[in-house]
Formats: sequence, structure tokens, C-alpha cells
Amino acid sequence: MNEEIIRKILDLSRDPQYQKGFVDFFIKMQQEGLEAARKFWNQSAEKEKLHPQASEMFEQMASFYSGLGFVPKQKFDAAIKENEALKNENEALRRAMKELNLKVFSEGSAKVQEAWMTVMEKQMALSKEMTKGFLDLLKPPQDKS
Repeated sequence: MNEEIIRKILDLSRDPQYQKGFVDFFIKMQQEGLEAARKFWNQSAEKEKLHPQASEMFEQMASFYSGLGFVPKQKFDAAIKENEALKNENEALRRAMKELNLKVFSEGSAKVQEAWMTVMEKQMALSKEMTKGFLDLLKPPQDKS
């Protein structure tokens, strides 16, 4: 290769759009390639004629790509769907917990307020009795004649 071609390839590889597109393309190519290869090997009537250990080779290749994190598109789509369902369920549970906490807090607050009012009423009644008793002590004695 001459230097200009190498320079153009390096310039292209530095381009963020190319990098993102290449990664997306590579992932899609690998996923769909695995699915297509599996279909080909399993549906081919002459699969044993192509190579004596073709099925074993394919499984090793699939295992290799699985180790790199590639999965068949159907599994990926199923995982995405399950992830969305779990997110929705999680959000519903969070809302339910929030509503439950608010209900418990409001009911607890009402009970605390009621208990406080009862204590205050008893304290006021006790204070009135003590004041009355203290005032009775300060009154001059009355003649009972």
C-alpha cells in the first residue's frame, strides 16, 4: 500500500461517525452472520460433505463469538423486551411503594396529632385544676357564722 492510502485509512478511522458506524455494522454483521451460518449448517443436506466436522466447527465458532459478547439477534431482542418489562414493573413497584409510604406517613401523622391533642387537653384540664387549687389556697378564709 502506498502512504496516501494508509493516511486516508487512518483519517477515516479517526472520524467519530465512521467509528460508531463501523462498530454498529460489525456487531450487526457478527450477530446476523452467526444466525445465517447456523441456518446454513443445520439446513444443508450436504453439511457433512462440506467438511467432516462442520457442525463441531460451527459450534466452536459460535462459542468463540459468544465469548466476545455476541448473541443471536433473537436472544438480544428477547433480552431487550424483558429489560423493558422489568423497567416498567420496577417503575410500578416504585410508585406503589411511594404511595404506601405517603399513606402510612399521613395516617401516622393523623394519629400523632390526635394523641398530641388528647395529651394537651388532659394537660389543660390538669393545669386548670392546679390553678383552681392554688387560687383556693390564696383566698382568705371565709367566716362560717
